Amino acid sequence: MGYLSPYFEHDVFVSYSHGDPHGKGTSVLKSWTSGLLNELEEHILAIDPEFEELAIWRDEKLDPTQLLTPELKARVKSSAILFIVMSPHYLKSRWCGDELSWFKEQIQDRARDPERVFIIRAVRTDTGKWPDFLRDERGFAPLGFAFHHPENDAPFCWAGSDAERKEYLQCLGTLRTTLMKRLRELREREKARVVTQKPARRSPDGTRRIYLHARPEDAPICEDVSTYLSRDGLKPISLPISLSKELPDWTLESKLRIKAAKDCDALALVRAENDKKLDNALADIVTREREQMQEQRGGADLPCAVLDQTGRDLPEIFSAFGVERFDLRDQAWTGEFRHWLDKASLASMEAQP
Repeated sequence: MGYLSPYFEHDVFVSYSHGDPHGKGTSVLKSWTSGLLNELEEHILAIDPEFEELAIWRDEKLDPTQLLTPELKARVKSSAILFIVMSPHYLKSRWCGDELSWFKEQIQDRARDPERVFIIRAVRTDTGKWPDFLRDERGFAPLGFAFHHPENDAPFCWAGSDAERKEYLQCLGTLRTTLMKRLRELREREKARVVTQKPARRSPDGTRRIYLHARPEDAPICEDVSTYLSRDGLKPISLPISLSKELPDWTLESKLRIKAAKDCDALALVRAENDKKLDNALADIVTREREQMQEQRGGADLPCAVLDQTGRDLPEIFSAFGVERFDLRDQAWTGEFRHWLDKASLASMEAQP
């Protein structure tokens, strides 16, 4: 549970480097970061009981910038706010290096909402070495929360020193106030989004059904996806592959799809190849058939996702229609898909009169 549950699994995900390149298991930077996070959480809980369920995710036993497991990626994606504890070690991390494209996607996803990335300037860095996606539209690094003097390398209260305790507490107070304000805004925004959405039609037998679409030639992949979804307690629904091969009239196939999808909780499209014709066919389902599916559902929204095996970005039209993308190559895709579906299902239930 978290403050923003069930809209997000975690309220905050902390991305930082331990500053322990030789793996000795001890690091002043790690201890400083841990102390900051502990004090931040304690101050928030002491001030307002509203935040008793606050969930700040960090694992002090591992360095998340070095171990990019599928589980960690899923945790980042399901977090409302991303904390970046900036240091020279962080700029050398895999998240700003080997995994640049994935990390950039996470930053830009949060950039669509106001201030969902908090940069904590722990150790002085050369801002000219910051990745471009951590800068504003003019190329400037954001001010963030400066926990060190401009001329000093180390942060306030470095190595347990109390010499700059006053400055440290002032910065901590600003961070605390800003975070509490942002969390409240995000919660109100998510609540408002739920209220404005039309309720989805429930499946007749109460199960969560997923209409799963794939080309006949992609039947093996579709069967694998169907197996994974079934293991997660979902019920995939598709036109029989043999029927799709035999239908001479594409219009008839479309009508059958619309009829079958109207009682489903979501629409999932399999993208097995990086093929422009396939993208166009899937886009037609998203832009034309989905609208008719929703009409059949009394105007209720039908969440839509593309289950992608290509590793390539979707054309912009998919984003314009609110389509989510899940990478089938990522072992955590089923968990991410289920979390996305849970949010959509909850929104539908809360929107019902």
